[in-house]
Amino acid sequence: NRYEAKILATIERYQKGMWWLRSVAPEARDARLGSKSELELFVLNSGSILSEDEKKLIVHSLRFDQRQVKDVMTPRSMVAVVKKNELLGPLVLDDLHKSGHSRFPVIDEDIDHVVGMLYLRNVLTLDTARRHTATAETAMEKHVYFVHEQQNLAHALSAFLKTHHHLFIVVNEFRETVGILSLEDTIEALIGRTIVDEFDAHDDLRAVAARAP
Repeated sequence: NRYEAKILATIERYQKGMWWLRSVAPEARDARLGSKSELELFVLNSGSILSEDEKKLIVHSLRFDQRQVKDVMTPRSMVAVVKKNELLGPLVLDDLHKSGHSRFPVIDEDIDHVVGMLYLRNVLTLDTARRHTATAETAMEKHVYFVHEQQNLAHALSAFLKTHHHLFIVVNEFRETVGILSLEDTIEALIGRTIVDEFDAHDDLRAVAARAP
């Protein structure tokens, strides 16, 4: 501080000889990102460095643990169910086939009492003779898994991987069924695109079942 004024005056007086002292090095830009929001903005503004699919994948991945089960589940009103004492005859199978789904919660009294899961591929491979006398309860899987509607999707995905199950019943704080969550729903939320599985890709599910060993 004592000599600053004199030094600046000298530099000003001898500008030609001391031009190098007058030049200021450009400030280095801090490239560090402070939040996921900044990273998301950086990805979206990356131009042609990333493809649109890559941008979508990264952005959905960044948002994944912020989304809750209730954001992507199939709501209760849209869930197709089967009663446990339902005979798996031609009419029932035709209705299940027309629904477009491959997995169905099996209920006792109502949808708040889920007792199993019925997989259409298993029903279609039943013996023809048995199929006319078998009930949903005898053909279903008895293991039922539940997830709370306010759990985040990262927790749900971890649960899917741990249980090797493909469908969870979604419940609220009163243990009422509010919907269902599939593994496909969760993966689609993670990658930002629709998954077409083997059953979705065929109009005739019986043709799929015929290929089963």
